[in-house]
Amino acid sequence: MKNNLLLIVSISMLIINLFFILFLASFERVVYIIFFYHVSSAWLTYFSFSVSLICHLLYLKNEDINWSRLGKCSVIIGIAFSAVTLITGSLWFNATSGGYRGIYWSWGDARQTTTLILFISYLSYLFFGNMIEEIDKKAKLTAILGIVLFPTIPLSYLSAILFPSLHPRITPIQGQSGYIYWDPIKIFILLFNLFAITILFVYLLKEFVELVKAQENLNELIQKRLEEE
Repeated sequence: MKNNLLLIVSISMLIINLFFILFLASFERVVYIIFFYHVSSAWLTYFSFSVSLICHLLYLKNEDINWSRLGKCSVIIGIAFSAVTLITGSLWFNATSGGYRGIYWSWGDARQTTTLILFISYLSYLFFGNMIEEIDKKAKLTAILGIVLFPTIPLSYLSAILFPSLHPRITPIQGQSGYIYWDPIKIFILLFNLFAITILFVYLLKEFVELVKAQENLNELIQKRLEEE
């Protein structure tokens, strides 16, 4: 129970918030359900990869393998939530820009395209890391790659501002596009969701690191056994 406390707190908060979202959706458009989870997954995507950048920099500075493990696990979580971001984003695009006409993607939309580039880039990070067996060599090369790939994060975020995009902007100015999201109730529900999902990130990161350690120990035992034989 103690080890899973963060998970219990996070899931409980997400369930409570789901009722808030469903209650809001009974008065607003049902598509708002997608909105809250899309924004939350996008936030955790950017946050996870930012944490991985810090961990990779600290590994190159201190050469402590624990930073490498944290960086890799943070990337895994970021990839998972970037996939959720792409899926919910395409559903949101269909419900708003596509008008439920089966249009889920637009290559001309800068935010969608750059987020897909981000997803593929970090997916290649995992494939590249799995091709290297030596732990120290893998840690160093993946740390460098993780740093090199990080510009895809600000590119994804700024794409809707710098390039033509159908992605809505949340603005507090009444009368402008995006004002419909600037509502005290919606902001509270969104922040509540962001807080809960960040707690979930901490739990997942802790569990993934323990799993990676166990995998490395198992590989070492197997290698020693093969050498003895």
